[in-house]
Amino acid sequence: TPPPRRHPPFPGRVEHVRRAIAAGSTALALLAGCATPLHPDTEPELRRSILGAIKRDTEGSTVRQAGADPAFRPTTAPDRVQSLGLAPEILSKLEETSGRGSYREFQAPLGVSLAGQEQQVVSISLRRVVLTTASNNLTLQFARLVPAINQANTVQAQAAFDWVLFASAQDQFQDNASQRTGFGAGPVLTRQEQRSGTIGLRRRLETGGSFTIQNQLSRLDNNSPGTLPNPDPAVQPSITVQLDQPLMRNFGTDANLAEVRQAVNAERDSIQQLKATLLQQVADAETAYWTLVRSSGELKIAQRLLDRGEEVRGTLSKRREKAEDVRASQFSDAVATVESRRADVLRAQNTVRQASDRLKQIMNDPDLTVGSEVLLQPVDDPVGEALVLTLQDVVTTALANRPEVQRALLAISDAAIRQQLADNARLPALDLRLQMRVSEIASNTSDAYSRLNDTNFIDYLVGVSYEQPIGNRAAEASYRARFLEANQAATTYRDVVQRVLLDVKSGL
Repeated sequence: TPPPRRHPPFPGRVEHVRRAIAAGSTALALLAGCATPLHPDTEPELRRSILGAIKRDTEGSTVRQAGADPAFRPTTAPDRVQSLGLAPEILSKLEETSGRGSYREFQAPLGVSLAGQEQQVVSISLRRVVLTTASNNLTLQFARLVPAINQANTVQAQAAFDWVLFASAQDQFQDNASQRTGFGAGPVLTRQEQRSGTIGLRRRLETGGSFTIQNQLSRLDNNSPGTLPNPDPAVQPSITVQLDQPLMRNFGTDANLAEVRQAVNAERDSIQQLKATLLQQVADAETAYWTLVRSSGELKIAQRLLDRGEEVRGTLSKRREKAEDVRASQFSDAVATVESRRADVLRAQNTVRQASDRLKQIMNDPDLTVGSEVLLQPVDDPVGEALVLTLQDVVTTALANRPEVQRALLAISDAAIRQQLADNARLPALDLRLQMRVSEIASNTSDAYSRLNDTNFIDYLVGVSYEQPIGNRAAEASYRARFLEANQAATTYRDVVQRVLLDVKSGL
């Protein structure tokens, strides 16, 4: 079969194609760095508003005075024992009999466990409590999963811009009759089989458009009576390059990367939430540990009072048997005091058990479960060292590191992203399509593809479509709502800053 006649290129045809390719490449390069058109970036204004809020809330008279005179103030407790005016020998005797040192070797009975056995005790330090809580606490384990989930969501949002491989194939057989309109007898018979396949790559662009390149191959066998097809069979390969790009609505990185930025903010927010949860759980663990220390000390005091009450009751009982001057009311008071103190010991034992179980619940140590009847016994004593600090340093550190402040800033960022997206949606839809197609025809596949390099048959298309809702009320209302939400986020941030300042001042 002779090859098909090649059409001579019309004047300037190749130059037009080259210019179209160059224009498309330039457009892609320019679009890669473009944001929302027509409307200015509001981020600098938002930042100035945030900095102004911080300045107003932190430059009060107290903080300003602290910055002008950053004096270091130690937090020390006065020695109130010396203010009692007792003689040194009396203070020494009291310390020996009732001071903290007198309780170091004193062991209060812990009673029996719920299983009716002797109470088992495990010594534990504050360091182990903190490390075990940070590793095994159930609330923290749950909170650790949230950043991982949001990280996966971030990857999912970014994957929207990955290349997509697509392919399709079909086999169509046509056998029909149609009305004859020219000379001849009988209907026109059509019998042909067409096989076609397409494979290509498509990618969504960060500017809002999509870029597609595909290769299509079709084979047509025409067996219709009364026809002389040439070539037969007809093999037609083609390569198509297409760019679809919005020029106004849905244009730019502000609109198309909004989901990615929100996913990143959600991941950062979950990290700050994890940080807040970690701080809270460690603080709860320390509080539970010192509560157990206090409960253990109160149990020792209650037990020593019971022991001394029993000594007094025994002394009065002996004097009463010897007919000494002991009234019945005195002895009854001693007996009542002993029984009252015995009840105090029982309550103190229960308080120690509850404090121990509370600490075990926070720790979630696999060796010290809540269901076990092992009693935790603290080994660390409270430390009364002074803290040296300044108001200015405390305020600055709190505003820079408190998780709720960081989360409020992320909320402002999310609100700004939604506002930019709503602002972009107010624009009219103006979409551009650029397409170029190179094709060839031959009787076999190898010849068709070898001739395809000659670019004898080139089609290109340039199209523009426009759309604008009359009144545009929905987009304007959405933008108004997002604008108010941004103001809410800024107000919430100011409230968080004030709460942090209040917490810092209350703590000091």
